[in-house]
Amino acid sequence: MLAEIEDAIVERCQVVVGEHVKTIADLPGRWNDKTLRAALRQVPGIYVAWGGARGDGNLTQPAANSRYVVYVVTGHASGERERRRGNARQVGAYELLERVVPAVHGLSVKGVGSLALESLDNLYSDLFDKEGVVVYGAAYRLNLVFPPAFDVNDLAPFEKYRATHEIGTDDDPVTESRADLPQEEE
Repeated sequence: MLAEIEDAIVERCQVVVGEHVKTIADLPGRWNDKTLRAALRQVPGIYVAWGGARGDGNLTQPAANSRYVVYVVTGHASGERERRRGNARQVGAYELLERVVPAVHGLSVKGVGSLALESLDNLYSDLFDKEGVVVYGAAYRLNLVFPPAFDVNDLAPFEKYRATHEIGTDDDPVTESRADLPQEEE
């Protein structure tokens, strides 16, 4: 379910800005120095990360208010203004945000729910500025209801039966049963 949501966001971003960026990919976690180094080789780019969730369930069904973040990263040698606004040769962060934000807001993931914009964040830092990039984050919320933890249909086939039977008193022998069960071929 979590991966399906992430994949749906990546797919939607590819539809609305795919030709304007070098990469659209998922991230394993929050934006940090390591992800910055990787992104520097692929600007402009869009990165999607699951930002965690806050429990919102009850005792019968687990639920959570989940957060996904779409990071927009651009870099221009011409300066910070061009990183935000773009120029004739390369797209700017504002242009990407103006396409991505409405495209992901309301995105319906089949069987899960729809994403709603929570916030837009300017993730400016001196480090990003020194590296010649700007990073913005568009955060979305999605209420998730997790499927039941146990579904008998998800179990592997029951192939072998083994049991120990204690019948009668301590003087009676213990009986063991074993059987290999035939499987239906699909």
